[in-house]
Amino acid sequence: MDDKPAFARIPPWVKAKLRPIAIEKIQQVHDWVENECIPAERIYKAQLAASKTRWETPAIIHDLRKKAKAQGLWNLFLPNHFVESPGLTNLEYSCCAELMGRVYWAAQVSTSEHHTQL
Repeated sequence: MDDKPAFARIPPWVKAKLRPIAIEKIQQVHDWVENECIPAERIYKAQLAASKTRWETPAIIHDLRKKAKAQGLWNLFLPNHFVESPGLTNLEYSCCAELMGRVYWAAQVSTSEHHTQL
């Protein structure tokens, strides 16, 4: 875990508390941001610029939501009592949230939107 970029900024005391499921999800989120979100930033900006209104969600967001859901990167923040929850603690989720923060809309593609049906 220590030699992987996904865990480079996580303090040792936090690493000591991570369960295997969290380690797996943190690595998945890192790979997701690196391989899907960062490369899609220029597409997002172009689609946003071409929008007719400021309320239009770029198509890339809808596409990435479908991919995120299929990869199990969906609603990672949900507490254990939800069936859809991956079971992360707040501490474990915070590691994922920090990685998603590298692209300001990355968390948006990993959560449901009430008016979007997938």
